[in-house]
Amino acid sequence: MALSKSLSALGVGQGHGRAVRVRTAVKIFSITFFSCLAICFSATWLCFKSGCFTSHLPSVTVRERQAVHLPLLPRTCSIRQCFQVTRCHTPERLRVYVYPETRFVDRHGSSVLEDPSVEYAQVLDAVRSSRFYESDPGKACVFLPAVDTLNLYRTDLTNLSLVLDCLQWFDNGSNHLLLSMLFDARQLTSLRAGDAMLAGAGFHPQTYRPDFDISIPLVNPRTVKVSLPIHAKLRQFTLIVPLTSHAHLPQQFPGLVASKDVLLLERCPPHSNLTNGHNRYHDERRRCSKSSVHQYPTVLLRGDFCLIPSIPTTPALVDAAKTGCIPVVMKNTRVMPFVDGIDWSGASMEVYKDQLPSLVGILRAVPLLKKEEMRRKVVNIFERFFQSMGEVALAVLQTIEDRLTPNAIHQHHFWNKMAAQTPEGQPGMQPLAKLDDPHSLPLFMLHPSRQARNFTAVILSYDRFKTLVRVLKKIDATPSLIKIIVVWNNQKVKPPPESSWPKLTTALVVLQGRYNRLNNRFIPFKEIETDCILALDDDIEMVTPDELEFGFQVWKEFPDRLVGFPGRLHMYNTSARRYQYSSKWGSELSMVLTGAAFHHKYYSYLYTYVMPKAIRHWINKHMNCEDIAMNYLVAGFTGKPPIKATPKKRFRCERCSGNESLFDGPDYFVERNLCLNNFTRLYGNHMPLRRVEYRADPVLYHENVPAHEQRFRQLGSL
Repeated sequence: MALSKSLSALGVGQGHGRAVRVRTAVKIFSITFFSCLAICFSATWLCFKSGCFTSHLPSVTVRERQAVHLPLLPRTCSIRQCFQVTRCHTPERLRVYVYPETRFVDRHGSSVLEDPSVEYAQVLDAVRSSRFYESDPGKACVFLPAVDTLNLYRTDLTNLSLVLDCLQWFDNGSNHLLLSMLFDARQLTSLRAGDAMLAGAGFHPQTYRPDFDISIPLVNPRTVKVSLPIHAKLRQFTLIVPLTSHAHLPQQFPGLVASKDVLLLERCPPHSNLTNGHNRYHDERRRCSKSSVHQYPTVLLRGDFCLIPSIPTTPALVDAAKTGCIPVVMKNTRVMPFVDGIDWSGASMEVYKDQLPSLVGILRAVPLLKKEEMRRKVVNIFERFFQSMGEVALAVLQTIEDRLTPNAIHQHHFWNKMAAQTPEGQPGMQPLAKLDDPHSLPLFMLHPSRQARNFTAVILSYDRFKTLVRVLKKIDATPSLIKIIVVWNNQKVKPPPESSWPKLTTALVVLQGRYNRLNNRFIPFKEIETDCILALDDDIEMVTPDELEFGFQVWKEFPDRLVGFPGRLHMYNTSARRYQYSSKWGSELSMVLTGAAFHHKYYSYLYTYVMPKAIRHWINKHMNCEDIAMNYLVAGFTGKPPIKATPKKRFRCERCSGNESLFDGPDYFVERNLCLNNFTRLYGNHMPLRRVEYRADPVLYHENVPAHEQRFRQLGSL
């Protein structure tokens, strides 16, 4: 017994000794590891500060600080005054030369500027890999220094001016571009950079030089790459206010901050139980409201609107755009990013200071559909232009190119086109995805032609030959009609022989489709030689040549639109949360039926080859809605509504029997409702259709003038 007790005691003692030795070893290892880590970090920091990471770069010695002779930035400048346009002798694209990276040192060999930041390295890499890059400075139009000017707050402006003056092609700053995210008015008035163009995020309307400077967003690298939750909480607040820049609001507008629909955010107090005072990065991601702590910028997902600070040098605008929180901006306090191109009126709201007390009520009155549309637009702006400094830089160059080769139609479309996504994350309706080069756009988008003299009629038919013949004879008298193409959709029966067709003054071509599909009416047949196409059903007998001729004249003024006769309207049922199709005669319309409508032949190409295949497959299966699909395509492409010509609303044949028409029976309108909601889903849950409350009529329509003075006399009755 004594022996066993002794052995047990010995065993316990040995186990305890091993545990002590293990803990001691762990402590020694931890102390050694973290000491080495601290030494390595210190050495790295000292190396970074001394410039050893850039020591491999070629060095250039700058002059003494007293030798700065560059002039200050002029208060007024424009692209025609301070920019040598003659250097840009290659109109096909803007050519940008990027200076080689160089280490600028004083006479003692010490760097006069800090090493380029990661963000500025993104700028240089993006430009070098873009279509703008030009390796030959002799062919360049714009010059981009490899000198980091993103943060002028930490930059010695005198040394910066010395460095700029050392650049080989600086030439008093002409045609040189400086990008800066952080600066103030004082630095602008003391920066000696000659005629250099400034792209910055701190512009106030009083310091901004229109048509020369470029306003860019302030991108916070710590929040711009934050992954947002896929299933976010409902937007429970009407307005979110970051109090870090609106500290005066509680005193001046107590009613605003007392509302339950308003969330006030501020930075959490340092070293409190709400923050990790030792972790600056995590503190950047936190905001406090009273006793609550929120993850930033994820918390902005909970608000419909975000009041953007009046101080331009804040990333709140970018953070709001990322989360789909619609920006509310104080008027005359900032220059919005890329204001030359982006239409901010559809993606933000501007308010005056005296509207702040009633701001919540103003925002509550914004309709749900409008909020959804604005939210989608602002997220689209973020995804296209704000996600990184590289994308910001390319947008800056696009702005310069637009100023040098102004074209209002292309510019508006480039900056404001929507990049829709399907719910599965696959690209949806992106007809311009491969057409960002303005010289790849169709001619009518660049230079709308008003000299087009003729159009081609494309008539879809199956077996209603007698009705078709009556339609052909009637439209044959249209002066501008040069060719008629009949698409025979019946594969079981061949088209009638040539002798059975009427004798027309207009050229007639009959094509038999391989399949009976409504999509056949929009195939861009090689036989179509005109820009304008009239899509026509074979039972539209109640149309007159004057109506067709007038509709064509309207189309020539608006060649990017659908111009038609029968109008229809889409509506949103808020209780069912679904779109509905309406054929009632009212004061609004958002579609024109392609049973009688003019469109550019380019849209036939987009419809057949670019539009999502799922839409065409749905139409083939249901034999319905090809006209709605074309309206979606054109509205999504242009952002514009169709144009209804003449007051007439009925064109369809009244003699056709019920079993011949596709438009009889209750199922037809049920499927039209399904079309609207299905197509909207395929457009990334975006409704592209636009409502309009006007139509086009001849100047002398319903005027009491002699008939011989009216050009279009046979417009018919309603």
